Amino acid sequence: MASDINHVNIIGRLTRDPELKSTNNGIHFCRFNIASNRSVYNKQSGESRDEVGFFECVAWSGKGEAIQKYLTKGSRIAIDGHLKWSSWEGSDGKKQSKVEIAVDEFQFLDTKKDGQSMHEPEGRRVQHASGAGTFDSGALADDDIPF
Repeated sequence: MASDINHVNIIGRLTRDPELKSTNNGIHFCRFNIASNRSVYNKQSGESRDEVGFFECVAWSGKGEAIQKYLTKGSRIAIDGHLKWSSWEGSDGKKQSKVEIAVDEFQFLDTKKDGQSMHEPEGRRVQHASGAGTFDSGALADDDIPF
C-alpha cells in the first residue's frame, strides 16, 4: 500500500465558462480553469502582496454536469481533489504533458442575492454534487435554515 499523499483543496473563481464534453464511450466530463489568490509576505519590505495561480480542473459525470449547468465565468468554487498527470504525443510528434486537478468533491460558494442563488432561478430542482438526491431550492427561505 502506498504511503504517498496526493490531495488538493483549493478555492477560486472560474476564469471562463466551463466546457462539458464526452468520451467516445459517452461519459461526460467538464473542463474548467480557476484562478486562486494567495497572500505572499515579503520579509524585507514588511508588506504582503497577492499572488494569483491558474489551475486546470476536470470533473467527471454528474459532478461535471452540475458544474457546467450552474457555474459561469467568475463563479466561486471550493474544490477537493487530487492532481492527475497526463502525457501524449502531439501532432508534431513531440511528447507533451500536463498536470490538472481532478475534482473529487466541490461546493458552490457564490452568495445569494434577493433570496435566490446568483446562478439558479428560484424553484429550480438541483441535483446534489454526489448525485445523492435532489432538493427544491424554492421550498426554503433563508429564515428556515437553522444555522
